Amino acid sequence: MSASGPSSAAASGALATARRAALIGTGGYLVASVLWGLNLPLSAALLKHFDPFWVSPLRYVVATVLLGGMVAVSVGPRQLRSPIPLWRVAVLSLCVAGFLVLYNLGLYRTHPMTVAALSAGSPVYVAVVSRLMTGARLERGFWGATALTLIGAGIAVTGRAQAGTPGGASGGATFGAAFSLQGGELLVVLAICSWTVYSILAQRWFTPGTGQLQRTYLTTIGALPWLLLFWAGARATGLVGAPNLSPAPLPVMQLLVAAVFCTALATVAWNTGVSRLGIQTGGLWQNMVPVFAVLISLLFFGVQPLAEQLIGGAVVLAGVLYMQWQRARTARALLAKAAAS
Repeated sequence: MSASGPSSAAASGALATARRAALIGTGGYLVASVLWGLNLPLSAALLKHFDPFWVSPLRYVVATVLLGGMVAVSVGPRQLRSPIPLWRVAVLSLCVAGFLVLYNLGLYRTHPMTVAALSAGSPVYVAVVSRLMTGARLERGFWGATALTLIGAGIAVTGRAQAGTPGGASGGATFGAAFSLQGGELLVVLAICSWTVYSILAQRWFTPGTGQLQRTYLTTIGALPWLLLFWAGARATGLVGAPNLSPAPLPVMQLLVAAVFCTALATVAWNTGVSRLGIQTGGLWQNMVPVFAVLISLLFFGVQPLAEQLIGGAVVLAGVLYMQWQRARTARALLAKAAAS
């Protein structure tokens, strides 16, 4: 009795801790997915006024000011300094900037439907990078959840592609062209891998006591020089023209909303999710981003979703929930075994 009491109490405490971590992590991934869903229609609007290489540093300037102010107020101005060597911050920031640049170049050289299809493979890319970097085994239920998210994303992407062709499915040539190789496909995959490397290293390289807000701030401000350097290269090579230095009020407001919510707060939420649930779960949540983009476009931009998008979104969500359920089952089984011993 006396031996089982402490072990039972410890198991209950561990279960409560695991549940709290799962709740916080799920909340982080949910917030990040919703805000990145908002980012899709916002970015489409912003790119009518700014080129993709110029809008990124503008967003990161605003995000840096916001995150720096939040760090200074919440934990003190001294925490604005990095607790790790600056070269590590530079590498992390390069991964962030590399994701933005590679993804933009991929979009520039590839059909949007192809990019959407490639992005649906995020769970697989994340799993491969995670395995190479950490040696971590795939979690129980990963492949089942991945299959569901891939199927769901495939339904949504295919429906959207066919809706964009003249005469629906009869526009076979245009539909096929949407998924033909155009040179930017590898860049899209590398972009997702670059973000995955950042997500893993941001948890590994910082000291355990460093908050996710501080980690995000340091890598956000560190990404600015890289983004400006990439923009200067694009400008020098003629890839982009002169920057828009006098935008209208509406694009400025959209830029502020995108920077505050979709860049700053979304990345804090994402890093919180990674710290609690791991990067493999994050790869599945990334496939929820287009689902939320459809819902947000419906509610605020008057864009009617397709039936395939709604069905595909439901299947993707089922895959994410399946992974969460398997994780909970595994945690309960381990804690029950520990309590019994």
